[in-house]
Amino acid sequence: MRAALRSLLVVNRAAVIGAGVVVALAAVLLAVTAAWLEAGVRHPEAPFLSTVAGSFAGTLLLITVFMVASVFAGVLRERRREFALLRAIGATAGQIRGTVRTEVLVLLALVAPVGALVGTVVAPLVTPLLRSSAVVPATFSLAPSAIPLLSTLVVLVPTGLLAAAMAARAATRPSPTDAVRASTTDVPTLSRGRQIAAAVTALTGLATATTPFFTPGLVGSATGATSAIVLVVAAALAGPLLVQWGARRALTGRHGTASTLALLNARGASRRLSAAVVPLALLVALGTVQTGTDAAVQRATEDQLRAGLQADLVVTAGDGVTGAQAERIAALPGVRGTTTVRDTAGSVQVEQADEDLGGLEWEPTAVCALSADTAALDPAVRSGSLDALSGPGTVAVSSDLLALTPTGLGDTIRLRTGDGPAESARIVAVYDRGLAFGDVLVRDRASGPVDTLLVDTASGDRAAVREALRATGADVATVDGYVATALRAGSGDRQLSLVLVVALLAFVAAAAANTLLTTTRGRRDEFALLQRTGATRAQLLRMAGVETAYTAVAAVVIGTVAVVPALVGVGYGLTGSAAAGFDLVSWAGFAAAAVLVAVVGVQPAAGRIARGR
Repeated sequence: MRAALRSLLVVNRAAVIGAGVVVALAAVLLAVTAAWLEAGVRHPEAPFLSTVAGSFAGTLLLITVFMVASVFAGVLRERRREFALLRAIGATAGQIRGTVRTEVLVLLALVAPVGALVGTVVAPLVTPLLRSSAVVPATFSLAPSAIPLLSTLVVLVPTGLLAAAMAARAATRPSPTDAVRASTTDVPTLSRGRQIAAAVTALTGLATATTPFFTPGLVGSATGATSAIVLVVAAALAGPLLVQWGARRALTGRHGTASTLALLNARGASRRLSAAVVPLALLVALGTVQTGTDAAVQRATEDQLRAGLQADLVVTAGDGVTGAQAERIAALPGVRGTTTVRDTAGSVQVEQADEDLGGLEWEPTAVCALSADTAALDPAVRSGSLDALSGPGTVAVSSDLLALTPTGLGDTIRLRTGDGPAESARIVAVYDRGLAFGDVLVRDRASGPVDTLLVDTASGDRAAVREALRATGADVATVDGYVATALRAGSGDRQLSLVLVVALLAFVAAAAANTLLTTTRGRRDEFALLQRTGATRAQLLRMAGVETAYTAVAAVVIGTVAVVPALVGVGYGLTGSAAAGFDLVSWAGFAAAAVLVAVVGVQPAAGRIARGR
């Protein structure tokens, strides 16, 4: 233990501080997410909280494990010579593994609980944003708990130990003599097993990207979007080969001394460079796929609303449209028909209950109650008929809700509206425009004001009807105006999504910068040798600049290639247009962020090393 503390706090302090910061950030994000998940389970009045937290938790868990393992592996990789020399003077492989394992556990014990406690404190501060996005009710409050701390340790401790075990195995596998010789060079090839794993992962990612072509809608698009991360993982497995190939191609042209030296370094030290390229590629891919998916969802929602609203005018009111107002409007000259729409929060159980899930099979949803006359609203029914909603215990559901389930037309689901009891309902219609009108449609049998009144007018009477409606004091809008207002009302959800993505990308950027800084610090001997053989400080700085540019360009290219299949699938699955998911402005922003992280992570440290004697 004393040796581990000395290694962490004295000998390898610079590298450990960076790794500790990454672990602390990971602990904060994991604790915040765990607190939301726990609150969603304990508070049934906030069903959407579990959905939002669960969706974010899946991505966060994958990214956290990947980045934390990468950071630990990078720090331990820079200590290959130390481990090799210890073995050369008599240390056994078991002692090396024990030392590495102890150091990782001590670092986690010092940093992870602190980060988890900070996350537990931060989690309630996000409650106002959750309220503004209608994820939780106005009276919701988040109570502190020990679950976030325990959940954080459950994720980080095995991840750190696994990374330590893999790094220690790589350091202790060769003989002591071979280890000393290999510690000064980079292995130029990959094992056959790693190459096969990279190929299989890449094929899996491409296959996942095609999901929206076979399962259109939100479910298929969400599945297809994950292909971007899978393809980045494939790039991580094949990273050294990709870096070598790019450097080899770049060397075919004519370059100056500094550029040639930088590209030769990139080709010869491909493992070291790929460890810096992959996190930056993940930054580009993750940010681009998230913003592109949000853009495609918004466009699909807009298209479905415009196509599904068959009315000429839309009437709304601050306190809702009362039954008396609806009757007066229906009796106005020029009005051919009206459809009332009432939105209510609820939850649905599509498949048979599983006792092991403890009620988690209930999915929160918005229940849209319609009047008997549904002529002004077209949800694009693919099977069944909305006319059958007149029967008791009947319901129409979206195809997104039934995707990847055996449930279909004629089957029975369980529905819970508001605080009411669960009731069985038979599916009498399945429709496609779930983004516009929600996942569940029922016949409105409640009393009281409704949210929206759709008004269909006779040909040529729209202007006169509109003036008559305004005279009643109601808020009247055209379909285009109503769609624009509805999309603005959903800005709270997009703001929450943006905050979550920014937090995740900040973590990825910090991990990438730490990896770059660690690898640059580990090149002191290389820079010193180049200076002894005649390289000037200016040449070394130019060489570092070219390597930085190559790292940034490689990261942007890999991240872009990884995200294109996902965006094509998402755009096609949601809107029928492969280009709908591409947001070039956002992509340019994330590419610029990757370049900035590369510059900040390499140039200052390289400058200090080059200026040293």
